[in-house]
Amino acid sequence: MLKLILNGTVGKDAEIKEVGNRKAINFNVAVSMDYKDHSGKKIERTEWVHAVIWKNDNQSIKIAEYIKKGQKVLIEGVPGSESFQDKEGQVKSSLHVNVKELEFLN
Repeated sequence: MLKLILNGTVGKDAEIKEVGNRKAINFNVAVSMDYKDHSGKKIERTEWVHAVIWKNDNQSIKIAEYIKKGQKVLIEGVPGSESFQDKEGQVKSSLHVNVKELEFLN
């Protein structure tokens, strides 16, 4: 099994979408990383990850109420990637995670 663990900040309030008989709680998480380049200069890089929590019941409404912009979260889930075409016609890819565990940190 492939597992991804993220510690980051929610970028905007969660949205709920109905997909068949299930509900998808969608939100984005910013994960920041620091590293030094070849000259020793400190670089901060932020990656955005799309997160989805799948639920079959009305519990999703309560969970989504707590996932707000600026909220610090720790996520564990199964990663995946998607390819898409941007406005200029270039093929890009994005990382997403199907959330299995979610912990609020603040």
